Amino acid sequence: MVAILVPLLCAAILGLFIATTYHFTKEGISHSQSFVKNLVMLTVVTCTVMLIIGDNIARAFSLVGALSIIRFRTPLKDPLDIGFVFYALVIGMAIGTKSYEIGFIASIVISALFVSVHKLKFGANQQIDYLVKLVKTRELGESDLNKVMQKYLSDATLVNMIKPSNSEEMEITYMVLFKKNKPENREEFIKEMEQLKGMQRIIMLNKAVDIEN
Repeated sequence: MVAILVPLLCAAILGLFIATTYHFTKEGISHSQSFVKNLVMLTVVTCTVMLIIGDNIARAFSLVGALSIIRFRTPLKDPLDIGFVFYALVIGMAIGTKSYEIGFIASIVISALFVSVHKLKFGANQQIDYLVKLVKTRELGESDLNKVMQKYLSDATLVNMIKPSNSEEMEITYMVLFKKNKPENREEFIKEMEQLKGMQRIIMLNKAVDIEN
């Protein structure tokens, strides 16, 4: 009994540690509570599987055959999520094979690495892109629109343009970079755009924020 409870308890502790690391380092609004819980369960389940298999090769092949008929359809949009899934699997395997030292040390090192690159903003783009979505009528000409955009933006790329057949309005989406990325500049840009004749509404989103559809 003890030989079973000890590794399962260790796996649960490390699973909570992994989930806490994910919760701390995950950015954006696509944070899933169920995924955080699943990291704990995945660590414990993997540990259980390794305890069942033990040194029995026949059981290992039987388990692979059983799992091969299961289809996993849950998409992982963020590569970081995939990394944490493998993280939980590996730690579960380590504890399930009674390699406690490897499991605990690897958990500390990997979590420290995740937290470090998160704190240092490693790989982050220094220039922040914004998505500007505007709705205008025919009254607003392209020249007036470009005049304001050239004043504040260093770059503007057309992403999407939609004009319903039964409407006078046109919806346009741009990916933009500001010449001076300061709150007051962004506010002035929005204010001037709103004052243009024919501008119905304008929305600006920070592209650095991960939006889950």
